[in-house]
Amino acid sequence: MNRKKLYTAVALLLLVALYVTIFCFSAEDAESSSAISGKITQMILDLYDRIVGIPEITGGTAAGDAFSLEGLIRKLAHFAEYLCMGFLSYSLVTVWNRPLWRGSIWVVLQVFLSAALDEFHQYFVPGRNASFRDVMIDTAGGAAGILVILAWMGIRKGWRYFRKSRKNLEK
Repeated sequence: MNRKKLYTAVALLLLVALYVTIFCFSAEDAESSSAISGKITQMILDLYDRIVGIPEITGGTAAGDAFSLEGLIRKLAHFAEYLCMGFLSYSLVTVWNRPLWRGSIWVVLQVFLSAALDEFHQYFVPGRNASFRDVMIDTAGGAAGILVILAWMGIRKGWRYFRKSRKNLEK
């Protein structure tokens, strides 16, 4: 199997796994979802306390800090999930076609529709609600995934140009 087909199979498998993961997280009720976010937030605060080593005034990580960070952690999770989606989707576009600006528009549209459907799904889950702000955060994450690919491609192209010009100077 050639590299292009192998990459496509792996990327599609990862993309499907990502969609399933997003669906499963969205299907959790508000209490379960909040519990997971709370645990992750607490782990991050504990890690920060260990790294920084600042003595605790309250005798432990303040509950207020955890609560204020939990919302940020949830939004960063949205952003990261859809960054991966944009990255994987656009990488498939670039593997099979020359990267075109139209390809990135289609991928952003795919990410936007996926995010909108995810929020629509959450609307029917007990204790959860649909948020257009989350759709926009998700779409921004997908666009960031595309930008990561474009930056990587630009760096590769620049490196090739640098190596080529260096070889020409050595002649």
